[in-house]
Amino acid sequence: MAEGRSHSGKALACAATLLAALWSAPALAVVVVPITFEQLVDEAAAVVYARVSEVRGQWTYDRQSIDSIITLEALGYAKGDLGPTVTMRLPGGEAGGRLQVIPGAPTLREGELVVLFLKARGPALLTTLGLGQGIFRVTRDARTGAMLVTPPPLKESQLGRIIRGAAARRTLSVDAFFATVRETEAR
Repeated sequence: MAEGRSHSGKALACAATLLAALWSAPALAVVVVPITFEQLVDEAAAVVYARVSEVRGQWTYDRQSIDSIITLEALGYAKGDLGPTVTMRLPGGEAGGRLQVIPGAPTLREGELVVLFLKARGPALLTTLGLGQGIFRVTRDARTGAMLVTPPPLKESQLGRIIRGAAARRTLSVDAFFATVRETEAR
């Protein structure tokens, strides 16, 4: 009987230690509010088609987290013009042998082609609007070689129901996607 109490005492001590560790660990969370395509266009300082040329991790000034500092080679602009090279940041990354993964935060890789809706806030580096919502991956059509962008999901009336696989949600060439951005901006 004393042996059973000994095991339950050890289990209780382990549970208390685990709870203390969880309680003291910082809780990081990313909350992303859905944003419409119109809001992306309106709020973007620039919309750029770019190739990711470098991704490097860097500790934040308070050394509490890591940001990915991303250098882009601008291939074209649908809105704004930040020049031939753009530097931006995304939360999370690798620095000093540490990897910080933030659920919901997007990642970019060197060589990747993207269309980015960028925002600026004060003297800080640019970042994407709505985190991953401001990132559109570009792929090459294997048959034609055309560079294609998949537009955001369409919404049905005011209900906000997303129609996946809708015929109107087909991939667009980068030029056609840029035309859509410019039409939306003109409204």
